[in-house]
Amino acid sequence: MEKNEIIASIAKQYQEIGIICKVGGETDIAVDQELLDAKHATGKMKIHYENLILLNETEKIIYFWELTKEIKSGFSFGFSSKSYTQSGATLSRKVKAVQYTIDGKAYEYDFDLGQFNQIVKTAAKENSWKFKVVLSKKKALY
Repeated sequence: MEKNEIIASIAKQYQEIGIICKVGGETDIAVDQELLDAKHATGKMKIHYENLILLNETEKIIYFWELTKEIKSGFSFGFSSKSYTQSGATLSRKVKAVQYTIDGKAYEYDFDLGQFNQIVKTAAKENSWKFKVVLSKKKALY
């Protein structure tokens, strides 16, 4: 599969799970999206996700950078759980919570943040490309 076909495949899979991505520009695929933005009378919960994917056709390497920001403030009751798994150098994280405000309103969210890099990692493997997580945002830009 050629570079543009791999990009289209990743973008399609992201779209299928509700992730809005931009193809082209400073990198091949970019995501900048609020996964959760819940506000209530006594506080707020927000999860913001950023992701850059750069395909180096010469070296057949897909560079992957991501950032997740969680902001919680205020007062609520409920439960939350987080689980982490690591496969090689790739850390996957699942976040699940149900929070109740003082007025009894429930906010529930459940995300598998590891599925984003797994989609890209699988695309790389299926096309005999290497997959590399980079810590510097610059390494995933042209």
